[in-house]
Amino acid sequence: MITEEHVQVTAIKEMTEDVLKLETNGGIGRALLYRKLHPDVTTGDWVIINTTATQLNLGTGGWDIVRAVINKTTQESAIKEKHGHIMKNRYLSDQHSVMAVESEESPTHHLFKKKLNLKDQTVFLCELHSMLPIIWYLLKIKSEHKPLAVIFSDEASLPLSMSNHLARLKKEPLFFSITTGQSFGGNKESINVVTSLQYIMEMFADPFILITLGPGVVGTGTHYGFSSISQANWANVVGALGGTPVWIPRLSAVDQRERHQGISHHTMTPLIELTLTNSILPLPKGEYAEKYIRAHIDLLRKYPHIKITTVDEKLLFPLLEIVQRASPFPLTTMGRTIDKDPLFFLGVAAAVCTFLE
Repeated sequence: MITEEHVQVTAIKEMTEDVLKLETNGGIGRALLYRKLHPDVTTGDWVIINTTATQLNLGTGGWDIVRAVINKTTQESAIKEKHGHIMKNRYLSDQHSVMAVESEESPTHHLFKKKLNLKDQTVFLCELHSMLPIIWYLLKIKSEHKPLAVIFSDEASLPLSMSNHLARLKKEPLFFSITTGQSFGGNKESINVVTSLQYIMEMFADPFILITLGPGVVGTGTHYGFSSISQANWANVVGALGGTPVWIPRLSAVDQRERHQGISHHTMTPLIELTLTNSILPLPKGEYAEKYIRAHIDLLRKYPHIKITTVDEKLLFPLLEIVQRASPFPLTTMGRTIDKDPLFFLGVAAAVCTFLE
């Protein structure tokens, strides 16, 4: 089902490098225009907006999405990119070409004519987009000169530019993003996770490598029906290429959904049932954390491919206070701050700090 409206732009609320945030006289009253896909507009212009998500009151809603600009005779995107022939959003009305790092016309094409060996490189796997700024500020505190290289897979948001986190992080010189599959809008574009890893290994010295999703992950309350089950695929790829997958755990002490209490089943299920390679799962250790995750730890220890490492929560709590002060905006997950659900933040901090000591 698709629902759409013809609406008029009543104001330009914000312009970033990648997005126009519009006020409109219809739909939910505000809309995103992706500048990689459409020409810029001004007040008074007419646009067609997709209102499907906002009408369904979904978590991926909150904004209508511009589908077309009506009164422009030439529908050329506002952002002009180097010519490439790899298509993203393939066979949709907004399919567009990108310069993929591995394509024949790319100046880095030659890097991909050989096999990849990760040589024991640790590669972090991250389910939730809200983990990303926590990781960034932890990294700046623990190892401020280490680059953060992030691979965005395409199981959630396809346009990376809808993320407020990324709008800020893209300005940081040590932050690098590469969008793979059908996702787009990173510093570089690629075709798959393997070539994304290969590019990062060739271009960066001693990077902190992360594979994750954009905003808008899907869950259905079923055993396997969630976007981040793909973490198992990422782990298997990393292991097959000679690397070490490190799972950043999704933890919660206050989530009302039983399946996400303690160690979320979004971590447990793909790690236990679908991962075929040795993996590391860092966790916080201490009286507070173990009250919620002890039963899960006992279960995980039954599986020989899972190595659990721990970091004392007494070291992590003060570090997280520094991280929150360093961030120019409140760090939250599902609308919850560090004070409301410290266990979530302890899990992220345990993973990052395990490999930066």
